[in-house]
Amino acid sequence: MVRVKICGNTDAAQVSLCAEAGADAIGVVIEYPDPVPWNVSRQEARRLLSAAPPFVSRVAVTGGDAGRVLSIARHVRPHFLQLHTDNSPEETRFLARRLSALGIGVIRVLRIDIATGRACGGIIDPVEAALALQGTGIAALLLDARTAAMPAGTGQGVSRSLACRVREALSIPLILAGGLTPDNVSEAVAEVRPFGVDVISGVEAARGVKDPERVRQFIRRAKGTYVSPA
Repeated sequence: MVRVKICGNTDAAQVSLCAEAGADAIGVVIEYPDPVPWNVSRQEARRLLSAAPPFVSRVAVTGGDAGRVLSIARHVRPHFLQLHTDNSPEETRFLARRLSALGIGVIRVLRIDIATGRACGGIIDPVEAALALQGTGIAALLLDARTAAMPAGTGQGVSRSLACRVREALSIPLILAGGLTPDNVSEAVAEVRPFGVDVISGVEAARGVKDPERVRQFIRRAKGTYVSPA
């Protein structure tokens, strides 16, 4: 069964909603270096993530230079830190090692530019970039879309054929994000066969406001999709 992360939670009611609906992971965006509607302070993030019940993973989503990321991680103490900026493989490896010593796993984003189909960062071929990041000690790779206007939460999806090629190349879990909604998540899961899916804008009534029924539908439809063995 595919795992589901609901991201961009900004208050305790949203955390409770996602957990009660069956989310496997709760994501909070913390002091992200670019302006996004879901940003909260590290103090607020610690309070929100502490409200997640047992057996639900707490995920801190942030980015920037290594010192900043480590400072946030030490304060919040999540189960996983989702590094959602285009840090080099060398810096990603350094962070994975340092965070592992704190008992925190790293989920590294690989952002795909919607306009060009290229990977963001130093390696533009998506499969080559995925393989380089796989070797850094991260727990999972998250495939997401980027536009000129938004660094994440774009509402646009990565090509599924590209997502399949990346998944087939990897030996670590692939998490699929970007443009997922209750209406298309079943098809995306069946086609790409990811370890997990991640959603933010696709379950919102407005920016930063979760729609309870869309959250429930997304989780139900994602988890109800049969994924054949690779």
